[in-house]
Amino acid sequence: MLDCLQLLHFHIGSQIPTTELLADGVGEAAQIYCELLRLGAQMRVLDIGGGLGIDYDGSKSSDSDISVAYGLEEYAAAVVHAVKYVCDRRNVNHPVICSESGRAIVSHHSVLIFEAIGASSNKAPSLSSIGLQYLGEGLSEEALADYQNISAATLRGEHEACLLYTDQFKKRCVEQFKQGTLGIEQLAAVDGLCDLITETIGAKDLVKKYHMNLSVFTSIPDFWSIDQLFPIVPIHRLDEKPTVRGILSDLTCDSDGKIDKFIGGESSLPLHELEGHGGGYYLGMFLGGAYEEALGGLHNLFGGPSVVRVLQSDGPHGFAVTRAVSGPSCADVLRVMQHEPQLMFETLKHRALEFCEQHDDDSVVNAAGLANSLARSFDNMPYLVSSSTCCLNALTNNDGFYYCSGDDFSAADSASV
Repeated sequence: MLDCLQLLHFHIGSQIPTTELLADGVGEAAQIYCELLRLGAQMRVLDIGGGLGIDYDGSKSSDSDISVAYGLEEYAAAVVHAVKYVCDRRNVNHPVICSESGRAIVSHHSVLIFEAIGASSNKAPSLSSIGLQYLGEGLSEEALADYQNISAATLRGEHEACLLYTDQFKKRCVEQFKQGTLGIEQLAAVDGLCDLITETIGAKDLVKKYHMNLSVFTSIPDFWSIDQLFPIVPIHRLDEKPTVRGILSDLTCDSDGKIDKFIGGESSLPLHELEGHGGGYYLGMFLGGAYEEALGGLHNLFGGPSVVRVLQSDGPHGFAVTRAVSGPSCADVLRVMQHEPQLMFETLKHRALEFCEQHDDDSVVNAAGLANSLARSFDNMPYLVSSSTCCLNALTNNDGFYYCSGDDFSAADSASV
């Protein structure tokens, strides 16, 4: 059977940071290739697997776990040179070299766009609202000493000492609360005072929490699982300077459903203030096309996002939206989890009808409206959707663009290119 062996396939790993490491692995594989030829195999092809990395942070540095210090041409040159060097020394004909660098090929093909639906912040309270009358009650001698040291350090302008005493003061009070010797009013007053001190001194920058209409576990699972960082930036209001720093929190009830690490070692992202009551502020995550779509699961019963296909075009806008596919509905997600949405709907509808008949004279109208609302809830996606949200489809008219409501989605999609 040795004469049937023609291809050697190996994989040295993904995201190889330098061509030196790449050449070392390829050179070893080339030696194996030559040895197989010596043993009688009819070798023709060397498949190097991949390894071509992505410059996620733009640094083009081998010192970064999310960057590489080479480009495509350097990658190819390193591979060819390593194979040629070994084969020439062994007087072996050069093989056909194949590469399967999936990450480098497909990571650029998609952009995840998501909406900030609101924002919140842990702004320090004002001095008048702290409840200073509670501060002296129930404090231990050590905590009182810390409190006095805070005052003295503040008067002397010793900010570092003040922060040290503040941190120590808060820890002592928390321990007292755990032991039951300090009331919740006193602890709240201590928290407020400590936050006010750190913010006033400037040691604690105000960072807002932006609530995003997505699930980290479904759409960006590698961030949660292996701390993979992706470029995330606002995709509009780019003519305005960001005025706040923020972290991103998703819709799930899981404490890990947040993004608080960003490119460049940052723990927050420059963002714009939300206008009005929030919503309508969009961000994009880039270079996630390799694995994020396939790895995402149904954690907290959130399905995948809607998909819009965009192609380059010779039209006036330079691109055309050729297809839009709505993401899985609540019913779709329930079916995947082995539930029966239709049975659930009929059960809820029956109970709603019984309730309306027993408690409302206008039961027929109310029951019908409630049943319609229940039906829509099963047909909607699990994510938050405003009544004004539009689906975008490309048709052959209107320069390749067509906007339609959710009710017209199916009809428009059937006519899309």
